[in-house]
Amino acid sequence: MNRVDLDYVQSSICYRFENLNLLIQAFTRKSYSEENPGTENNEVLEFYGDEILDLYVTKLMYKETGKVSEKGFTSSKTEGELTKLKSAIVNKRMLAACIQNFGFEKFLILGNSDIQNKAFESPSVREDLFEAIIGAVAVDSNWNYEQLDSVCKNMLQMTTINGYLQVLVKEKSHQLGFGEPIYRPADYPGFNEELNRFDLFEMRYSSGSPYGSSKNPETDMYEHSVSIGDKIFLGTGSGLFQAVLDCNAKAFKYLCRLEIAKMLDTMDLTNPVSVLHELNQKKVIMLLGYLFDEYHDKDGNPVWRCTVAVEGLYGDFVAEGISKKEVKQKAAAMVVDVLVNAEEE
Repeated sequence: MNRVDLDYVQSSICYRFENLNLLIQAFTRKSYSEENPGTENNEVLEFYGDEILDLYVTKLMYKETGKVSEKGFTSSKTEGELTKLKSAIVNKRMLAACIQNFGFEKFLILGNSDIQNKAFESPSVREDLFEAIIGAVAVDSNWNYEQLDSVCKNMLQMTTINGYLQVLVKEKSHQLGFGEPIYRPADYPGFNEELNRFDLFEMRYSSGSPYGSSKNPETDMYEHSVSIGDKIFLGTGSGLFQAVLDCNAKAFKYLCRLEIAKMLDTMDLTNPVSVLHELNQKKVIMLLGYLFDEYHDKDGNPVWRCTVAVEGLYGDFVAEGISKKEVKQKAAAMVVDVLVNAEEE
């Protein structure tokens, strides 16, 4: 790994290492350390990362489903439901997909046996890398739980933000006659006046300038844009990778709106569930899913909650109400509103 690779990883997870050797170790496989005595591998870091990730997800579920009162602790989900929920969030397939979506597997430091077996393609190896990175952050930050929570959140974000978003933007751009999307990072000066040197962490590898940064000094946020035809969509984020995701999300909403506009004459927008179903059937939107759960309010009345997931869109599409049918329509209406009314940037 070179400094550009290290910089990309750090900006993607929104954490800067004091000891870069720990980050390098997180990417080092046992096969390499066995061939190079004296080199540390990522196995122990992976162990710690696995435990930290479990704690993070467990706390997340506690905050979402638990409630403390004078009578004690109550949960809107049973032990069995919580176990299934945790497995859905933290499993080999999801963690491996996160690493692939970041493109981190190409930085793995492999021994000859791993190279021959193409270990970087293995979901297990990618899962191990995910956990090792978190373990490395734990050691580097001296177990700073606030920073660990932030890194876990940023890395797990890829389970809810579709990793194929850029592919979808490209496909829809061509389908609608705009051709290839053009991506451009922002280019701000990367000189750090306080340190009187060019800060390598702030220099973006894709900024177009050897001394440039994609970080806006006025907002302290990273910026990246994508052009679709004559429209430009600017994305911002706490890291460069998050800025790219943001600009892709805005472009995707816009492209969906154009596709939907062509179908408005035949669609009944007063029935959002039917609208999403038709769009899904015609492959305008992909992987449409509804998640329902029921709980009781403080007066003991049943309340239904519905969450809608659509490939390529991220956000809170959640509705609550007294009936399952009602909340499904309300949640679907949120998605339809985003797709139909996505503003041009």
